[in-house]
Amino acid sequence: MKHIFITTLKESLESWFKAFPQLIKISDVVSADVAGASVIWVHAQIEYGTQWRQHVQQILSFLPSAKVIVLSNNPDQVEAMQALQVGAVGYLHAYAHQQVLKEVYSVVSQGGVWLGRDVLKHLITLTTRGNRQSDISEEVLEGLTKREREVALEAAKGNSNKEIARTLAISERTVKAHLTSVFDTLKVRDRLHLALVLQGQSNPGHFSHEDEVKKNFLNKMQLNS
Repeated sequence: MKHIFITTLKESLESWFKAFPQLIKISDVVSADVAGASVIWVHAQIEYGTQWRQHVQQILSFLPSAKVIVLSNNPDQVEAMQALQVGAVGYLHAYAHQQVLKEVYSVVSQGGVWLGRDVLKHLITLTTRGNRQSDISEEVLEGLTKREREVALEAAKGNSNKEIARTLAISERTVKAHLTSVFDTLKVRDRLHLALVLQGQSNPGHFSHEDEVKKNFLNKMQLNS
């Protein structure tokens, strides 16, 4: 898998290299290395303002199928929303641990959307506001065990594995195992997709999840502006 990192840093961050030893680092979108890339990581650096947005737009203009992930030095909700609006499918801290980077890649490569915990909770609040969860949830969760249901409902709130483990008094490893089973059973790709499914705003196994999430999100933003 070809991982392109667009950044002006002289050297790649250690976590980037450890996650993807074969990564290619470039300073501008205009590069032969970008051609054919399936995953492109764009570094949003404070000193360069909104240049990262131009990079995302340029990438998607000639590589529409590329998965673009924004790495921010100073993550916040506004910037995360802007990232989704311009077409990115991932947004996280530039200095995230290598295991997190690998997990982000795993999620987006399967058609999911990755956002930081706080941003995810905010987005879930926007997309589920005014919907009745109880009736729909019961029908969707029918095929899960009692514990899987509990984990699914907590995950659909945007809670991390650690928070779910603490709430349910189980280990993080157990949470992860239950989530894997939940995602497989319900044919969902990430926590946001799960939340949408439980609210009746998406169907399990919906293959255009990225577009659906963005459309849902942008509609909610317009309603709340």
